[in-house]
Amino acid sequence: MSVVVDPGRAEVRGPAQAIRALLDGTEEPGPPLLAAGLRAARSPLVRFRVTGLPQALEALADAHAAVLVLPVEDGGTALRACTPSGLLGLLVRAVGLCPRPRARPAEPILVAADAMAALVNERSAAHAGLDEAQETLLGEHLDALVAHWRIEVHGPDGGWYVEVLDGERGLWTVEDAPDRRLALTPSGATAVLDEIAALPGHVGLGPPA
Repeated sequence: MSVVVDPGRAEVRGPAQAIRALLDGTEEPGPPLLAAGLRAARSPLVRFRVTGLPQALEALADAHAAVLVLPVEDGGTALRACTPSGLLGLLVRAVGLCPRPRARPAEPILVAADAMAALVNERSAAHAGLDEAQETLLGEHLDALVAHWRIEVHGPDGGWYVEVLDGERGLWTVEDAPDRRLALTPSGATAVLDEIAALPGHVGLGPPA
């Protein structure tokens, strides 16, 4: 199965099976950055996974280069190489992070972890066990929800993640809390961007976070 190399974008495209075979092989087609990205993908220091999109994305990186593996319009798969810092920009674009109205400042709202899926799927906080003010505040955000995405990064010593409820009224982060609960907190695009930029440091890729 053939693949098409775009030297200008340090990218290779083709059927999913062909891209997987390229990752599993030893060939290094195209420009130096693409070759470095393939070497990083074959022996990655860290692995990224993005969920909550129509299709999950993965990225692999070492200290010198990275690749993002993503579906493309024609039903195929693209493998795009970049520097480790450039990967952050690709991840931001993948999740569609953009300026939103600043959500009203509020203390974190705690919800049971096992209630999170229903809360998002039903776009309702009615059964989350919240007081009236919290239910109203969170319900307004869920009414205008655009996306619910999560970026995970895993390295040799553990993992970290950034999870966001992205709505037309603003951005809320989702974080682990004690007693099998999640803390939902109003945030802003700059703060979320800072969290994404810190991900590599949490797993030993680049300077400490």
